Amino acid sequence: MTKKIIFFTTVLIILSVESYSQGCSMCRGIVESDANSGGTGISSSINSGIVYLFTSTYILILVGASFWYYRSKKYIKEIQNKNKIKKRVASLID
Repeated sequence: MTKKIIFFTTVLIILSVESYSQGCSMCRGIVESDANSGGTGISSSINSGIVYLFTSTYILILVGASFWYYRSKKYIKEIQNKNKIKKRVASLID
């Protein structure tokens, strides 16, 4: 059941990418008119903005994932140390 859900979700995402990759009509119109007139100012600025928005999202995800990973690693180490102490105390009591 889970594999079917993952499969259909993946298929829907792949099929819907084409409709989202078009961009908004205002941006597309500005870039086309600027490119037709031979200018590179606005179209390169819009492309830079898109790249900035694209990379900033992934950088935030990377920072969050790194924080979570190192935090969980520290938590696991604390649990292991507590278990070692419990075993030592238990061996002293026996």
